[in-house]
Amino acid sequence: MMNRSAILLALILFPMPFGAYGHSATAQTVPSTAGIPVFGTFDRTSIVLGFYRSPFWEAILNDRRFELNEVRAANDPARAQELEKYGAESQDRAMQQLAGKAPIDNILAVLRPEFKDLTARLKLAGIVESSAADPKAASVDVTTLLMDWLKASSETRKMAADLHTLHPPSQ
Repeated sequence: MMNRSAILLALILFPMPFGAYGHSATAQTVPSTAGIPVFGTFDRTSIVLGFYRSPFWEAILNDRRFELNEVRAANDPARAQELEKYGAESQDRAMQQLAGKAPIDNILAVLRPEFKDLTARLKLAGIVESSAADPKAASVDVTTLLMDWLKASSETRKMAADLHTLHPPSQ
């Protein structure tokens, strides 16, 4: 039986086509809290998986591949080596992020515009990773809305659900 890391690596490196995207964002109600701030929360594993299987990441990789082909054609082995190193480091970072062993700053940077929009639209005090949320604070899960914004396919959403079934988040 393949170990979890090998399966996750395969899911990231060989993404499914992005033709059939998941459901569009739905109106989500924020609980009435009589002046108490409400925070949006998101599931880290779902968002990491959603990002690395998204058109955003695909565009980044396509840009790097294009540049790699250009520098190879220009016979620039030093720059080609840098780009190949970037690819290997990106794969390692993605695996570490999925395992919860590396920060997700690169993903949060991409999500920043959507965080700002959701915070305003849903009148949230902010958006935080579920594990960082104060259990005493009012919160609403915005994972689905973020997955919508990432254009996560139904296959990606199923993978995220399956990962939680096989390896539930520790609390």
